[in-house]
Amino acid sequence: IGGQIYMEQTPPQLAEARRFFERAVRACPKSVPVWLCAAECEILDGKFPKARSLLEKARIKNPKSELLWLRGVEVESMDGQERVALHMMSKALQECPSSGVLWAHAIDLEPKPAQNAKSVDALKKCENDADVIVAVAQLFWRDGKIAKARKWFMRAVQLNPALGHAWGGYMAFELSHGDPGQQRDVLRRFCAAEPNQGIRWTKSVKKVKNWRLKWPQKMMAYLQEYWQNVLEFKPLDKEIEALLKGEELPAADVSMEAASAEIKDTKEAKEERKIPAEFFEAADRFSGPRQGWEFKTGSRGLGYYKTDPTKNEPRIKEEPL
Repeated sequence: IGGQIYMEQTPPQLAEARRFFERAVRACPKSVPVWLCAAECEILDGKFPKARSLLEKARIKNPKSELLWLRGVEVESMDGQERVALHMMSKALQECPSSGVLWAHAIDLEPKPAQNAKSVDALKKCENDADVIVAVAQLFWRDGKIAKARKWFMRAVQLNPALGHAWGGYMAFELSHGDPGQQRDVLRRFCAAEPNQGIRWTKSVKKVKNWRLKWPQKMMAYLQEYWQNVLEFKPLDKEIEALLKGEELPAADVSMEAASAEIKDTKEAKEERKIPAEFFEAADRFSGPRQGWEFKTGSRGLGYYKTDPTKNEPRIKEEPL
């Protein structure tokens, strides 16, 4: 934390931060976050060879770490070594074949014409991984398939409600294509979930200036950092803008919103009521993907629902991008 504080000062005190991290990696060589912070310090200083060397040492001491592989790929991309980045990603997927984080980034690395095919490979390996689902949702969004994009963003936050950048992408999508009611609903569910996972999300919310922010303000800070183009795309609804700034809705609006949520009853929800008990296992938190099961909040509450083979989620291979 001491090193991170020095990095966040204006201007960054990188020499002081570097001394902290040098001591930290000697004391805690098995700590992946410490190695990542040390590499980040060198990246901020523009010393890509040094960052590359640190990450290579870290992978030797911490084999099969998806985060170390991912940062190594990102360093090569930032240094303009796209071919090296692709080669490193190939090695990373060989060592961590079921990493959703790596597969999601592998989709982004591909040229646009090849991204759809790569997403099919990713879904075969990580069908119920929220990172991959978010990447696919963004492909649908890019291709103008709005209904499909919304469905896949919803699926991502149901699979892992704690994944912050899934909520960030979902919110950015609704700010671009949703109405104020849809935007408010996503923001409300995001605040209830209180996400604490995701590389970009944790990097944003753990900045010193964001420590004391309310949840809507954390979302705004994330959008300003990673989705600024969406915020500039069109003016925000005044109520949504006020909520994102941490202001409270008037009592009348809150009661109206609660009433609307209570009476909302879609056809899909009615169908879910028919789910037999043996198709549901209650769970208070997401404990990882399970073959043939989906984690979500359904008619029987929060938990794992067995996939109905006659009503499977549409897959990319069945519905080409």
